[in-house]
Amino acid sequence: MEKKIKRKVNFKRIIVFILLLIIILYAINYFLKQYFYVPEAVLVSEVYGVKVNTKLIASGTNSRPGIKRKIKYLVIHETDNTAASANAENHAEYLSKNNKTSTSWHYTVDDKEIYHHIPDDEVAYHAATQKGNLYGIGIELCVNEGGDFEKTFENAAKLVAYLIKEYNLNINDIKTHNDFSGKDCQHNIIKDNRIGEFKEKVKTFLK
Repeated sequence: MEKKIKRKVNFKRIIVFILLLIIILYAINYFLKQYFYVPEAVLVSEVYGVKVNTKLIASGTNSRPGIKRKIKYLVIHETDNTAASANAENHAEYLSKNNKTSTSWHYTVDDKEIYHHIPDDEVAYHAATQKGNLYGIGIELCVNEGGDFEKTFENAAKLVAYLIKEYNLNINDIKTHNDFSGKDCQHNIIKDNRIGEFKEKVKTFLK
Protein backbone atom coordinates (compact mmCIF):
# COMPACT_ATOMS: atom_id res chain seq x y z
CA MET A 1 0.00 0.00 0.00
CA GLU A 2 2.81 2.43 0.87
CA LYS A 3 4.60 1.73 -2.42
CA LYS A 4 1.50 2.62 -4.49
CA ILE A 5 1.09 5.96 -2.65
CA LYS A 6 4.73 6.86 -3.25
CA ARG A 7 4.38 6.19 -6.97
CA LYS A 8 1.35 8.51 -7.20
CA VAL A 9 3.20 11.30 -5.40
CA ASN A 10 6.21 10.98 -7.72
CA PHE A 11 3.98 10.97 -10.78
CA LYS A 12 2.28 14.18 -9.63
CA ARG A 13 5.65 15.82 -9.07
CA ILE A 14 6.73 14.93 -12.59
CA ILE A 15 3.53 16.47 -14.01
CA VAL A 16 4.05 19.67 -12.00
CA PHE A 17 7.69 19.83 -13.06
CA ILE A 18 6.78 19.47 -16.76
CA LEU A 19 4.10 22.16 -16.50
CA LEU A 20 6.51 24.56 -14.79
CA LEU A 21 9.14 23.85 -17.44
CA ILE A 22 6.63 24.60 -20.23
CA ILE A 23 5.66 27.89 -18.56
CA ILE A 24 9.31 28.90 -18.13
CA LEU A 25 10.16 28.06 -21.75
CA TYR A 26 7.12 29.99 -22.97
CA ALA A 27 8.14 33.01 -20.89
CA ILE A 28 11.73 32.87 -22.23
CA ASN A 29 10.45 32.60 -25.80
CA TYR A 30 8.13 35.58 -25.30
CA PHE A 31 10.95 37.67 -23.80
CA LEU A 32 13.30 36.85 -26.68
CA LYS A 33 10.68 37.75 -29.28
CA GLN A 34 9.87 41.02 -27.55
CA TYR A 35 13.43 42.22 -27.16
CA PHE A 36 15.69 40.30 -29.52
CA TYR A 37 13.56 38.89 -32.33
CA VAL A 38 14.60 40.29 -35.71
CA PRO A 39 11.92 40.07 -38.40
CA GLU A 40 13.17 38.89 -41.77
CA ALA A 41 14.19 41.84 -43.95
CA VAL A 42 12.06 42.57 -46.99
CA LEU A 43 13.32 43.39 -50.46
CA VAL A 44 10.48 45.00 -52.35
CA SER A 45 10.29 46.28 -55.94
CA GLU A 46 7.74 49.05 -55.38
CA VAL A 47 5.74 50.81 -52.68
CA TYR A 48 2.42 52.48 -53.53
CA GLY A 49 3.49 52.78 -57.17
CA VAL A 50 7.01 54.11 -56.47
CA LYS A 51 9.83 51.97 -57.87
CA VAL A 52 12.31 50.59 -55.32
CA ASN A 53 15.73 49.62 -56.67
CA THR A 54 17.89 47.30 -54.57
CA LYS A 55 21.59 48.13 -54.73
CA LEU A 56 23.10 46.75 -51.54
CA ILE A 57 26.43 47.83 -50.08
CA ALA A 58 28.89 44.93 -49.87
CA SER A 59 28.50 43.02 -46.60
CA GLY A 60 31.33 43.12 -44.08
CA THR A 61 32.46 46.64 -44.98
CA ASN A 62 32.76 49.54 -42.50
CA SER A 63 29.43 50.95 -43.68
CA ARG A 64 27.65 47.57 -43.63
CA PRO A 65 28.97 45.42 -40.79
CA GLY A 66 26.07 42.96 -41.10
CA ILE A 67 24.95 43.31 -37.47
CA LYS A 68 21.38 42.05 -37.04
CA ARG A 69 19.01 44.02 -34.81
CA LYS A 70 15.41 44.67 -33.82
CA ILE A 71 13.64 47.44 -35.76
CA LYS A 72 12.02 50.10 -33.58
CA TYR A 73 12.24 53.39 -35.49
CA LEU A 74 12.10 54.95 -38.95
CA VAL A 75 14.63 57.79 -38.95
CA ILE A 76 14.11 60.58 -41.49
CA HIS A 77 17.06 62.56 -42.90
CA GLU A 78 17.81 64.93 -45.77
CA THR A 79 20.94 64.41 -47.86
CA ASP A 80 21.84 68.12 -47.63
CA ASN A 81 23.41 67.75 -51.09
CA THR A 82 21.89 70.28 -53.49
CA ALA A 83 23.96 69.38 -56.56
CA ALA A 84 21.75 68.70 -59.58
CA SER A 85 23.21 65.19 -59.88
CA ALA A 86 22.58 64.26 -56.23
CA ASN A 87 19.57 62.02 -56.83
CA ALA A 88 18.83 58.63 -55.27
CA GLU A 89 20.66 56.65 -57.95
CA ASN A 90 23.89 58.62 -57.55
CA HIS A 91 23.75 58.30 -53.76
CA ALA A 92 23.41 54.54 -54.23
CA GLU A 93 26.43 54.60 -56.54
CA TYR A 94 28.43 56.54 -53.97
CA LEU A 95 27.53 54.20 -51.10
CA SER A 96 28.29 51.03 -53.04
CA LYS A 97 31.54 52.15 -54.71
CA ASN A 98 33.05 55.33 -53.30
CA ASN A 99 32.14 55.54 -49.62
CA LYS A 100 35.34 55.29 -47.55
CA THR A 101 33.66 56.04 -44.21
CA SER A 102 31.34 54.11 -41.92
CA THR A 103 28.42 56.46 -42.64
CA SER A 104 25.50 54.63 -44.21
CA TRP A 105 21.71 54.43 -44.32
CA HIS A 106 19.05 52.07 -45.60
CA TYR A 107 17.12 54.02 -48.25
CA THR A 108 17.51 57.12 -50.43
CA VAL A 109 14.36 58.70 -51.84
CA ASP A 110 14.02 61.24 -54.66
CA ASP A 111 11.10 62.55 -56.72
CA LYS A 112 11.10 59.54 -59.08
CA GLU A 113 12.30 56.45 -57.23
CA ILE A 114 13.81 54.86 -54.14
CA TYR A 115 17.11 53.03 -53.69
CA HIS A 116 17.64 50.38 -51.01
CA HIS A 117 21.24 50.13 -49.71
CA ILE A 118 21.25 47.96 -46.55
CA PRO A 119 18.76 45.25 -45.48
CA ASP A 120 16.29 46.65 -42.95
CA ASP A 121 17.28 44.13 -40.27
CA GLU A 122 20.93 45.27 -40.26
CA VAL A 123 22.60 48.17 -38.48
CA ALA A 124 23.57 51.29 -40.45
CA TYR A 125 25.42 54.37 -39.17
CA HIS A 126 23.22 57.40 -39.79
CA ALA A 127 21.78 58.74 -36.51
CA ALA A 128 24.97 59.62 -34.60
CA THR A 129 23.83 57.73 -31.49
CA GLN A 130 23.90 54.06 -30.56
CA LYS A 131 20.12 54.00 -30.01
CA GLY A 132 19.31 55.52 -33.39
CA ASN A 133 21.79 53.37 -35.31
CA LEU A 134 20.99 50.15 -33.50
CA TYR A 135 17.20 50.33 -33.84
CA GLY A 136 16.47 52.77 -36.68
CA ILE A 137 15.94 52.36 -40.41
CA GLY A 138 17.70 55.38 -41.95
CA ILE A 139 15.83 57.11 -44.80
CA GLU A 140 17.47 59.98 -46.72
CA LEU A 141 15.38 62.45 -48.73
CA CYS A 142 17.16 64.04 -51.70
CA VAL A 143 17.25 67.84 -51.96
CA ASN A 144 19.03 68.03 -55.33
CA GLU A 145 18.66 71.13 -57.48
CA GLY A 146 16.02 70.60 -60.15
CA GLY A 147 14.35 67.84 -58.17
CA ASP A 148 10.74 68.14 -57.00
CA PHE A 149 11.08 68.06 -53.20
CA GLU A 150 7.31 67.88 -52.70
CA LYS A 151 7.24 64.67 -54.72
CA THR A 152 10.25 63.36 -52.78
CA PHE A 153 8.38 64.22 -49.56
CA GLU A 154 5.38 62.19 -50.77
CA ASN A 155 7.48 59.24 -51.95
CA ALA A 156 9.21 59.11 -48.55
CA ALA A 157 5.81 59.09 -46.83
CA LYS A 158 4.79 56.13 -48.99
CA LEU A 159 7.96 54.24 -48.05
CA VAL A 160 7.49 54.98 -44.35
CA ALA A 161 3.85 53.83 -44.48
CA TYR A 162 4.93 50.59 -46.11
CA LEU A 163 7.63 49.96 -43.50
CA ILE A 164 5.25 50.74 -40.63
CA LYS A 165 2.91 48.03 -41.91
CA GLU A 166 5.69 45.57 -42.68
CA TYR A 167 7.33 45.78 -39.25
CA ASN A 168 4.26 46.38 -37.10
CA LEU A 169 5.33 49.89 -36.06
CA ASN A 170 3.18 52.98 -35.50
CA ILE A 171 3.18 56.66 -36.37
CA ASN A 172 5.04 57.54 -33.15
CA ASP A 173 7.98 55.42 -34.31
CA ILE A 174 8.78 58.01 -36.99
CA LYS A 175 11.85 59.91 -35.79
CA THR A 176 14.27 62.44 -37.22
CA HIS A 177 18.05 62.61 -37.07
CA ASN A 178 17.48 65.66 -34.88
CA ASP A 179 15.56 63.56 -32.33
CA PHE A 180 18.66 61.47 -31.62
CA SER A 181 21.57 63.89 -31.95
CA GLY A 182 20.14 67.41 -32.09
CA LYS A 183 21.62 67.89 -35.58
CA ASP A 184 19.79 70.26 -37.95
CA CYS A 185 18.56 67.35 -40.04
CA GLN A 186 16.28 67.23 -41.87
CA HIS A 187 17.10 70.91 -42.46
CA ASN A 188 14.16 71.88 -44.70
CA ILE A 189 11.52 69.91 -42.86
CA ILE A 190 12.69 71.26 -39.49
CA LYS A 191 13.04 74.83 -40.81
CA ASP A 192 9.50 74.79 -42.18
CA ASN A 193 8.13 72.78 -39.23
CA ARG A 194 6.78 70.01 -41.49
CA ILE A 195 7.35 66.83 -39.46
CA GLY A 196 3.72 66.87 -38.35
CA GLU A 197 2.64 67.29 -41.96
CA PHE A 198 4.87 64.37 -42.93
CA LYS A 199 3.25 62.12 -40.33
CA GLU A 200 -0.22 63.13 -41.52
CA LYS A 201 0.75 62.26 -45.09
CA VAL A 202 2.01 58.87 -43.90
CA LYS A 203 -1.36 58.29 -42.24
CA THR A 204 -3.16 58.78 -45.56
CA PHE A 205 -1.28 55.79 -46.98
CA LEU A 206 -1.92 53.68 -43.88
CA LYS A 207 -5.69 53.83 -44.36
